[in-house]
Amino acid sequence: MKSYKVLFIICAIGLFNSCDLFDDSPCGEKQTMDIYLLGSSILESTTNVYYSYMDGNNRLFQWSKLAEQDCALEHVKFEARVALLDETTSGINARSRISWLFFFEEQVELKKSGKDLKGNGEAGLKQAFDPERGWFSGAVEVYFPTKGSYKLDTEFLLENVISVELKANYRAFPNYYTINISMLS
Repeated sequence: MKSYKVLFIICAIGLFNSCDLFDDSPCGEKQTMDIYLLGSSILESTTNVYYSYMDGNNRLFQWSKLAEQDCALEHVKFEARVALLDETTSGINARSRISWLFFFEEQVELKKSGKDLKGNGEAGLKQAFDPERGWFSGAVEVYFPTKGSYKLDTEFLLENVISVELKANYRAFPNYYTINISMLS
C-alpha cells in the first residue's frame, strides 16, 4: 500500500513541476519565432526571409527572421531542421544561428540524421541587453558547391531539399506598466 502512495506522490510532484502555474520567471509570456517553409515556397521572396549569395565556391541559401521585445534574462533556445529528399542525398550542408546586437552569435552545424539535417542550441542575450529589451535574428542556411549558376543552384536545391525549419523559443520582455482596468473599478 505504501508503494502506491509513494508512486502517487512522485507522479503528483512531476505533474506539479511540469505545469506552468508556478512559472516564477521574471520575464513575460513565452514566445516562439518560427520559420517553416515547404517545397517550392522555400525560394519565394514574398516571405521576406530568403536570401542567397556565394561564399567562395559554395552557393549559400539563407532564411532568417527578426524577433524583437525579448527578455534577456532567459536564454533563447533554438532548433533547426532541413529535410532532404532521402537518406542518399549528399553534398548539402546546413547550419543555424542566432545573432544579436550585431556582434554576438551562437552557431550550430546541422548534423545528418536519416534524411534530415538537424541541430539545436541556445543563446544568452543578457550580456548585451540586460536590463533593456533585446532582439535577435534567427537564421538557417543551406550550402553546397555551386553547380555553375544561380538557376542551376536553385534547381538543385528544389530537387534535394523538401523543407527548411527554424524554431526559437524565448520570453517576451515583461510589461510592468500594464494596469488592469478592472482592478480600478
